[in-house]
Amino acid sequence: MGSGRDTAEAVTAVVDAYFGAWQRNEPDVLPELFAPDIRVEAPLGPLEGAARYQDSLIRLFDLAGELVFHKRWIDGNDVLTWFDLYPRGIAEPLPVASWLHIAFGRITHVKVTFDLGRLLQAADPRRASNGTEPTRQPGPSV
Repeated sequence: MGSGRDTAEAVTAVVDAYFGAWQRNEPDVLPELFAPDIRVEAPLGPLEGAARYQDSLIRLFDLAGELVFHKRWIDGNDVLTWFDLYPRGIAEPLPVASWLHIAFGRITHVKVTFDLGRLLQAADPRRASNGTEPTRQPGPSV
């Protein structure tokens, strides 16, 4: 078995395909990009396996609007991307840092960080379609 060291062009192609799938809302592209035993570390907790990560991203794709990329750092097989995710229904972007490790042309490890509270706010079904806060019902008097 080789070292898993991919060329800079191959690493860039995998990352471009991954984020391209996000931008086009094409989750069916993802399995060919993931190693079967991919490991993911994210604010909602760790995930293992390509199918579980794809399922997680499908839900995220439903919330995600535009992605605006600020910077990408490539160091061998490691890629760090800083971008803003604009969740549907929220005017303010969600800053995201995503670290991907690529080996043998597939993503094998993901570490991602973002403000989980703001993402959950975007997913709140009580949220009005105009992006305003849900109406709070008064609680019981104490």
